[in-house]
Amino acid sequence: MSESIREMGDVLTRGQTTNMEALLVFSESTFTPWAIILGLSVLWHYFVETTVPKPYLDEFFHVQQAELYLQGRFTEWHPKITTPPGLYLVSLAYLGFLSVIRIIDHVYVADLRRTNLVAAGLLPFHVWFVVNSILDSFDGFQLSEMAFKCSWSLSELNHAIFNICLFPPLFFFYGLYYTDVWSVLSVLTTIQFYQRRWKRLTIIAGIASFFFRQTNVFWVSIYLGGSEVIRNLRRGRPGVDFPTAASIMDVMAASWQHSCVYDPLISQASFEVSVVPASIADFSQLYPSLKPYLGILGAFGFFVVWNEGVVLGDKENHVASIHLAQMLYIWPYFMFFSFPLLYSYILNALIPQRYIPSPMRTGSTRHQLPRLVVAVPIMAIMLLVVHFNTIVHPFTLADNRHYMFYIFRLLFRHPSIKYLVVPIYFICAWAAITGLGGLPNVQTPKKPEARIRQKMVRSGAAPRMGYWPAVDRGHHISTAVLWLGATSLSLVTAPLVEPRYFIIPWLIWRLHMPSPLPTGDLAWRKWVKKCRSCTARLKAIFYAKHDHRLWLECAWFIVVNWAVCYTFLYKGFEWPQEKGKVQRFMW
Repeated sequence: MSESIREMGDVLTRGQTTNMEALLVFSESTFTPWAIILGLSVLWHYFVETTVPKPYLDEFFHVQQAELYLQGRFTEWHPKITTPPGLYLVSLAYLGFLSVIRIIDHVYVADLRRTNLVAAGLLPFHVWFVVNSILDSFDGFQLSEMAFKCSWSLSELNHAIFNICLFPPLFFFYGLYYTDVWSVLSVLTTIQFYQRRWKRLTIIAGIASFFFRQTNVFWVSIYLGGSEVIRNLRRGRPGVDFPTAASIMDVMAASWQHSCVYDPLISQASFEVSVVPASIADFSQLYPSLKPYLGILGAFGFFVVWNEGVVLGDKENHVASIHLAQMLYIWPYFMFFSFPLLYSYILNALIPQRYIPSPMRTGSTRHQLPRLVVAVPIMAIMLLVVHFNTIVHPFTLADNRHYMFYIFRLLFRHPSIKYLVVPIYFICAWAAITGLGGLPNVQTPKKPEARIRQKMVRSGAAPRMGYWPAVDRGHHISTAVLWLGATSLSLVTAPLVEPRYFIIPWLIWRLHMPSPLPTGDLAWRKWVKKCRSCTARLKAIFYAKHDHRLWLECAWFIVVNWAVCYTFLYKGFEWPQEKGKVQRFMW
């Protein structure tokens, strides 16, 4: 086993992972998180099927539409379904295959729900490839990408994959017949194809993702299309030294003149981002690579005009509108689920580092709260959005089976509360963006493992003598801008606030939140074995040689999943107007 782990570490640190090597590493190293996720999903499906055997809530519409497709009645559409038929087409293919090999001869609700189990089984595979591709293309580390990779351990990589697949709003729908799981899988597949430079497959997968949820088109056309712009602007452009305190006009003028992009690390950036002027100045050369993404966006616009709206059914209750407050609600959502990853930034911004335990220190002085000159205008804009653009959909305050009902009832208990929470929106947003811009531990190891150091010296990634310097690493500002743009477009047209709508924005954000190994040692199990006492081993496993935030995140997700799933199964209630019918709490 130790040899297998060593070989996998070599594959990860080469920076030239082939398809076969990547598949080998996945199959050997990621089997454990994949097996656990699949086992938990099957267990959750079993409890749902035994306790709630009949369709519940929106499942009524989805099951009825799936039955129409299974009967070959493709021209009939349920008037209450708003999303395209991707889920039903997958069910048709999956159940059709099972009927051909004579595993089933009649379709039940459990069989349709099992369609999402297939997606749950595929999800770790795609998450692994996307995370590994992000590592391959990571350029925020000032020494080299190999040095960055050597700060990862396979145990942390697998742990992060497990946590992502355990995300509560996503895990809940592994056991129900909703579109969200396959929607997530389709977007991840598109991103994976894009990262591997499979252009035709990227476009095909991007179009396919539209068939699961309409707003996925923004993750294909805006997020991936924008990434293509950044990639082309960086390729073969002359180096331009922007002044340290460059003004917005200086940045835009230099970007236009040289067709280059001002794209510093998030931790070093201010408001000046020059992607747009550089793109306009060099649009003729960018257009060929952007044409497929612009075509997808244009096709979506044509669909909206032809369909007279974004949704397919129930249009009177889902009228598209500008709902900017969605971009305020998303930040507490992130903080609620991901505070184990973000708490250290807030802690280090408020408390001097000498009073903070070493595993919780960020190691950087840049993780400070924003200056007043930045915070005041942003919070003023947030207050204007709250005052003029707070939209409360009738469904939100009419259905007490959803948790959002109780959150909004608390939010509107007094007219002043919605204004008083604006600083909370701001702090949560700052923490989430800061998390993309820097990693909690920025000090590279002084004495890495001899085998790894030898590889780095040969490649020029490490000095032959002396100490390794502390370096800034993180994603560039363009990553945050593209993510914010795609997130905004996918959310602000929805008048209804649902936790399901935030799953893909959270997922993309979480995929770009790497968890570095504190000492940069890949063979962390060897360090654990060296520990002579039980206390030392526990210390190594939980924080000395493993990012402790992953354990906190995992424990938090398990607690939330247990509470939500248990409440759904065993804490039902009845409405006075529907005696004898159990109502259940859900996302």
